[in-house]
Amino acid sequence: MKIKAIVLLGCLSSLVLSSNVAAQTDAVAEQLQWFKDAKLGMFIHFQATRNGDFNPANLDTKEWVRIAKAGGMKYITLTTSQSSYVPLWNSSFSDRDVTDRTDFKRDIVRELAASCKAEGIRMGCYYPIADPPNPIYNEPDVGGEIRPYVDYLHGMMKELCEEYQPCLIWFDASRRFKDPAEKPLLRQQDMVDMLHSYGTLSNSRLGDDDALKFVDYLTMNDNMAPSINLGVHFESAVTMGQSWHYRANDTLKTPQVLLEQLVNTAGNGGNYLLNVGPDQDGVIPIEMEKRLKVMGDWLQRNGEAIYETEPGPYRYEINWGTITQRKNKDTTSLYLNVVDWPKDGKFTLFGVNNPVLTASLLAKGETIQSESKLDPFSGQHLVTLKLPKEAPDEYVSVIKIELAGDVSMDPAHMQMNDGKVIMDTYNASIHDVPYVPGKPTKAIDMKMFTVPDRRPLQPSDYTGPWDYQMYRRPGEGIMPGRAITVSGFQTKGQALSWDFKVFEPSTYEVVVNCNGVKSQGSDGKGKLRANVAGQSIESNLNFSDRGRATLGKIQIDASGTYTFTLEVASDFNNAPKFRSVVLAPVAP
Repeated sequence: MKIKAIVLLGCLSSLVLSSNVAAQTDAVAEQLQWFKDAKLGMFIHFQATRNGDFNPANLDTKEWVRIAKAGGMKYITLTTSQSSYVPLWNSSFSDRDVTDRTDFKRDIVRELAASCKAEGIRMGCYYPIADPPNPIYNEPDVGGEIRPYVDYLHGMMKELCEEYQPCLIWFDASRRFKDPAEKPLLRQQDMVDMLHSYGTLSNSRLGDDDALKFVDYLTMNDNMAPSINLGVHFESAVTMGQSWHYRANDTLKTPQVLLEQLVNTAGNGGNYLLNVGPDQDGVIPIEMEKRLKVMGDWLQRNGEAIYETEPGPYRYEINWGTITQRKNKDTTSLYLNVVDWPKDGKFTLFGVNNPVLTASLLAKGETIQSESKLDPFSGQHLVTLKLPKEAPDEYVSVIKIELAGDVSMDPAHMQMNDGKVIMDTYNASIHDVPYVPGKPTKAIDMKMFTVPDRRPLQPSDYTGPWDYQMYRRPGEGIMPGRAITVSGFQTKGQALSWDFKVFEPSTYEVVVNCNGVKSQGSDGKGKLRANVAGQSIESNLNFSDRGRATLGKIQIDASGTYTFTLEVASDFNNAPKFRSVVLAPVAP
């Protein structure tokens, strides 16, 4: 009887444990779905000074939340510790927090958590992994024992979760743990498991985990968003001005730019985290508040196209705006977020195969005429919309198209409404010289979105699984570069290729776009050859100020499907980072 009782107790314990794990999994899944649906958050960079001279007389977290809510934000992420490394909560785990080190004895994180909860906004906590003033932390160049500090870091995060229930932890400043040999010491899996036990998410800067092996979502580099759908959910953190922290007379982005960034981020599958910097008294500057109010007013009219949507079905760059979508029971709502409104009132959407049920201007509810037809030569459907010549919105105008069923969209690169064809290098097929066994054929599949391309080199005889985020391999050839570009495209015989479709044939100027041409010290001492429709043109790269180089002109005489190949015709001494190739129609 005693043995049976022990066995029964063990079975009950297993059931309880399984139930707890399932509940945690459900809570994390709910939190992640909510995060994906939220689309817009407020980043607040605010810190206590290390010397104790900190007493923000007018700090009112209720005001912060009011401003965020008026701007359409669904969550707020606060720098609970930042470059001063003074935690903004009353920690029992640290004696260096705001209540210990300054005359300001209030627990700011607790006040913000309460203010957010009262208004139905969720709170996240930014926290830097590196902590140089901490006596048990060692910088990478110093080395030494780091495990006690890692234990401390895990303890601080557990305290944040237990006391304040943040929806996410926004990790930053990996520093020492960027070295592949040091990453295991950070105990990423343990950290994420602990956070998940509280229903809290983690971003990819916990060990620069772009492939999301451990964490929940990707954080882009600062002030950066992809112009394509990466296939993973990301967050783009952006300053409203030039600085993350308060700066008097800062030059702020216009509402137009902020809204363009919002629709670009949502259309490509991400969240837009817009930063504000309260002044020394804890007050968000009025000019920032005004811009947020403009955004909130726009979202009152057009929020259906942003909140709870999925990225559009077209995976590549769109030069007139972006597309978001909402899947209904038997239909799909497509939202065309149009930044560049056509002056002639004509708009063509290429490649959507579904029947169009209705088309309207979202903010006004006004029906617009639409026509669908098949172009038999390119094999793509065309949806032509007749629009008012004046844009219905001052900033971004939204067209809503109701389609039957789930959207089926042509996977090829297609013409834009202005006749251009945009081919991004991340989605190009890679042709290396020599062939690299086991390497993905596209840069996007290597899942290197933010990590540096200067990684340690693995030994030439290494035969194990390859981790592209962590290591380089000898002769790896064309690889992802910074800011969603490709690097290593510099050796004679290498090539990138794309399939694309043309409806309106024309003479096209072939334009190559590169990033950071001057800062990288790259040059045009190498030649590229463009091949398409039985034609070849060859040229050096003569860059403009914006990293734009024209190779020459090609002629396409008929609508249809084509393959474009960009080939290295002679070696580069120092190749730039290639972003895209554009076929731009030339006026007759």
